Amino acid sequence: MKLLFSALLAIILGSSALPTIAAQAPTGVRPCCAFGYDLKAELGGVAVPFFSLNNVLDSHTLGRHRYNDGSGSVALNLAGLDKEKNGLIFTTLGGFIDTAHVRDTADYTYYLYQLMQKNLGSNTHYDFPPELKLRRIQWLPHRVSLTDEQKQALSLDSAALIAFRLAQWHEIAQWFGMESVGGFKEYASAFSSEDLYSNMLGALLAKQILADEPKLDINGFNHAMDKAFTDAIIALEGQPAAITEAKIKHLDGIWWDSSKRLPNKWVVLFRDYRFGLALAPNYPTATHRQDLPSTVNGLAIEQWVRLELHPDQHEQDFAALPASLNDKPYWTASDFQPIANYAQQQDGKELRARHLDGLLPKHSLSEQRQ
Repeated sequence: MKLLFSALLAIILGSSALPTIAAQAPTGVRPCCAFGYDLKAELGGVAVPFFSLNNVLDSHTLGRHRYNDGSGSVALNLAGLDKEKNGLIFTTLGGFIDTAHVRDTADYTYYLYQLMQKNLGSNTHYDFPPELKLRRIQWLPHRVSLTDEQKQALSLDSAALIAFRLAQWHEIAQWFGMESVGGFKEYASAFSSEDLYSNMLGALLAKQILADEPKLDINGFNHAMDKAFTDAIIALEGQPAAITEAKIKHLDGIWWDSSKRLPNKWVVLFRDYRFGLALAPNYPTATHRQDLPSTVNGLAIEQWVRLELHPDQHEQDFAALPASLNDKPYWTASDFQPIANYAQQQDGKELRARHLDGLLPKHSLSEQRQ
């Protein structure tokens, strides 16, 4: 039972089973955060006693950033002993921020920046471990000679963009049933309303850090992230945990459902299926927009490097998608929005059916974006 409960915690928190090795590519995602407060859990349809997930942070308790602080920190995080502190923070200007998503994409941006500097213009690729599909970074050959300044600018922006593309794909993979821990689907985390906005913040923070100090080692990057992330939360007017808790509770029955237990998909009622590169917060009074460029000095980034999703061992999970998608040899970012649209349509049908059956609060459909 203890092993099964540990597996349940891992899937709830969105972790990966791979170890953390700071000198290598990011290997997983950090232990955090389904949207909600004091979340309960069940295992095989049976409630897990004495368990609740309080995933709310004070804006001044971010802890210390640690590169690639993925699944190896699950136990420490749960015990409150990890140097990093991850959870949800409400900010006046940016809405809800998931600090784990910020950190994950910042780490990917740092790692990809090193690869971009070596590989831009060449015909080569790098494969990350699969998430239902093989995640391949494909560089495209070019005869264009870049100046040092052009190469630096293109390396920075392409690292941030591709790191964000990886985050976008992660949301899709979760919706289609990705399992970081065998047997436990991650449906409850897919397209959560604060995820991609938080991911983009991480990409932008890391990009600025590397623009200021391109030669940072891992320790230097960790220290720079501490300051940059703290400054960003202050600029977004981060709020105390009590306010974050109150905001989340106010959205019970609109954005999430406290009557459901993780890993039930419908713990989360409101999802964000937008896959653009210009994002506004979902919280209605938050106004701070973010964007990532797709071109640098007239150069289209994804004509130099792109994320490709190649078939792996889970193609049956995508069988219901239209043939126009499934007939392609691999997917790129141009396919993400049509896939997200399909997910949104299917979720809408299921929500309406549950609403009619009395399984969801009556206002969950009409007020999702309130």
